Amino acid sequence: MANFLISAVVDIVLIFAAYFIFRSVISGPTRHKIYEKFISSFARFVIYVFVVSALITGLSAFILYKTRYVVYLNIIAPALVSIFIGFIVSTVPTRGIGDKGANKNKVKAKAH
Repeated sequence: MANFLISAVVDIVLIFAAYFIFRSVISGPTRHKIYEKFISSFARFVIYVFVVSALITGLSAFILYKTRYVVYLNIIAPALVSIFIGFIVSTVPTRGIGDKGANKNKVKAKAH
């Protein structure tokens, strides 16, 4: 149980670290284009997350079986998937379509 909790905490830290790294490295418009092209609908999001997670887990299992480090599979595969999830979360737009106009109206209202 303790190993599971440690692994879960490390995975959460990896998700947030990947989120902030990808958010700072990739510009906002580029992240938005990636989101619109690949994950603009919830169905696509679920399918892509499942398929890529399965590929990452399968590929890491294959590599770890070949290198005889299979005992680390339950640690490495979720960590790699956590990095992918951090990337996906970083591509999700944080502002809506009308946010720019709404912010301007708020600024004008505060000025009066």
